[in-house]
Amino acid sequence: MRDFCPNCEKETDLTLKKERETNKIKDREIVIDAEFYICNECGEDFATAGQMERALNDGYNKYREMEGIIFPEEIINIRKKYNASQKAFAKILNMGELTINSYEQGSLVAKSMSDFIKLMEHPENFTELFEKNKSKLSTGQIKKIESSLSNQKIHTYCKDLDQMIEVKEKYTGYSRPDWGKYIAMLQMILFYAGKELYKMVLIKIAFYTDFAAYKKNVRSITGWPYAAINFGPVPDEWKTIFHKAEECGYLQSRMDEEECGELFALPENYNPEHIKSQFSEKELKIIMDVTGKLKNKTATELKNLTHLEDAWLKTDHASRIDYKYAETLKLF
Repeated sequence: MRDFCPNCEKETDLTLKKERETNKIKDREIVIDAEFYICNECGEDFATAGQMERALNDGYNKYREMEGIIFPEEIINIRKKYNASQKAFAKILNMGELTINSYEQGSLVAKSMSDFIKLMEHPENFTELFEKNKSKLSTGQIKKIESSLSNQKIHTYCKDLDQMIEVKEKYTGYSRPDWGKYIAMLQMILFYAGKELYKMVLIKIAFYTDFAAYKKNVRSITGWPYAAINFGPVPDEWKTIFHKAEECGYLQSRMDEEECGELFALPENYNPEHIKSQFSEKELKIIMDVTGKLKNKTATELKNLTHLEDAWLKTDHASRIDYKYAETLKLF
């Protein structure tokens, strides 16, 4: 190749070479493959700024691997996991913003500090420091981080609940059980209903929505299995679902004035566009159509309707319902 030779101070033919090079980083001797050029005219070798930077980065990365030091991209990923700016992340960890910036740009982190930052990968550790230092943050940054921590809880609960649910296609409508999407579907039902709904009404609309989707598209929306009990079909782990969804701020409830049951609604800060983005247009239409048809029915009316369905009639008490019964839905 032809390029500028700093020794000849002119453009000449260059040959790319690579040699093993040993450098000392802290107390370690690090061996890397270093690239450089040899000028075909003067015979001198030299390295460009880019080659020297790559050699330095390669040496640092080898050192990080040998000593178990956190990598810059890992620090960035941990910070972004909680939707924290560099400034906010630094304040939460009681560090300087410039220090965090230098670490993310490639500066070596001391082993003790590296181990400390790695601990922040676990939400419970980060949450403890966040609660301790959030008074140092702006209101906007606090909201972003709290929302992210809420999402971390959702992901954790999803994993836990996924382990409870044995994936069998006939009980999941040929979709993988997705607890997060099930919660999002409950939110969309409330959005399209435009009002509070009793828990049992919400559950029955969700059942009809998943089964109507299977009848129409041979695939349920959420993949969540349902069981037949005296009150009609209910989702597996339904008590846990509602408890965790409310605990994480995705739903809110209150007892009605007559204390006939819990009324569920969307939280004040919900984002309908974000919720909608989790569904296809076909799925949204099914949720909207089913909700529109059932939102004004009482829990007793919906219980009676489900008691006419094969999904309930032909399933043993407390057993999971085969999605094949979607083909005989009387309501849709």
